[in-house]
Amino acid sequence: MSAIRKQYNPIITGLLRQHDLLPLDNTQERNRIKRQILFFMTTVKMAELAS
Repeated sequence: MSAIRKQYNPIITGLLRQHDLLPLDNTQERNRIKRQILFFMTTVKMAELAS
């Protein structure tokens, strides 16, 4: 696992847990968390490609 993945993995995992705990009818909050997860995943991928 790369250093950048080690750094962001706990954050992404925490967001996934938050997302899973929300009720299905709370779509706005679930979508907000999804966008954050995608942002962090993209950040990791771009950092790996740059190195």
